[in-house]
Amino acid sequence: MEKFLTLMLALQTRVAERDEKGQGTLEYVGMIVVAALLAAAVIAAARGVDLGSVFTDAVNSVIGG
Repeated sequence: MEKFLTLMLALQTRVAERDEKGQGTLEYVGMIVVAALLAAAVIAAARGVDLGSVFTDAVNSVIGG
């Protein structure tokens, strides 16, 4: 039973290490996307652009509405 528990612990450790590879990169990409969206919103607000209509028009053009 002790060998089984040791094996399961080793397997769980390997799976946990493998699942976290690249996680930092994904978090950085997410932060960059959020920062870009925030910057675009600030620039659009400063120019007086109605972002709601811009996004609605973009979505309608994609879905054909």
